[in-house]
Amino acid sequence: PLLNYTQASYLTGAFLCGCIFSQIEHAHHTFMEQTHELMTWLLRVFFAASIGFQVPVKQFGDPYVIGWGFILYLCVAAKLPL
Repeated sequence: PLLNYTQASYLTGAFLCGCIFSQIEHAHHTFMEQTHELMTWLLRVFFAASIGFQVPVKQFGDPYVIGWGFILYLCVAAKLPL
């Protein structure tokens, strides 16, 4: 009722709820146990998206970029047999 009266965001209530439950050891342990796989997947997706959206796709056809890509590919391929 207090958050409704002050017209605060619903996220404030979620934050306060998280603060309370983080102090209860069993609740924290259960949460981590139940959401570990989901959190791992979400971190991978968000990290890949944050890096992937910054790649300038229009420049992939540039001969300079293709040349550097080929050089880097050769460096990695030469290192594999070692």
